[in-house]
Amino acid sequence: MDEYVLDIAGYSAASSWGYDERDDVLFATVVPDADPTAPPLEIVAVTIDQLLDRLDLATGSRHGVARMVLALSRTEVGGSARVWLAARVRLFTDRALIAEASRSDVPWLAAEGRNHPLLETPLDAMPSCPLCGAVPTP
Repeated sequence: MDEYVLDIAGYSAASSWGYDERDDVLFATVVPDADPTAPPLEIVAVTIDQLLDRLDLATGSRHGVARMVLALSRTEVGGSARVWLAARVRLFTDRALIAEASRSDVPWLAAEGRNHPLLETPLDAMPSCPLCGAVPTP
């Protein structure tokens, strides 16, 4: 079982997240820093998208799923969790988030940002939609 610090402002002191390979589930324990004696909120998810969405809701829906990807992308994250987060970075369409990823001090996240196709090619020059693959008609 891999477990990591949940590095989200207001929740980082006692919160964590990770992946349990044996049960094939992602999990998180969310405890607000303002009330460390509060009962922890336990989250279980079967996909990274589900975990990101549930974490965003549990922390007050302030971040958005893409920002949650950046918050969870730490140097020590490895294995399947890193692969899933890297795949989510590749789906970013917001250039500001891609640029933020490319400037990260987390080497694998910075590499994903620097190698993102939208960082290299202007959106208006893309031959097809990055989400659905449709080719625009003139």
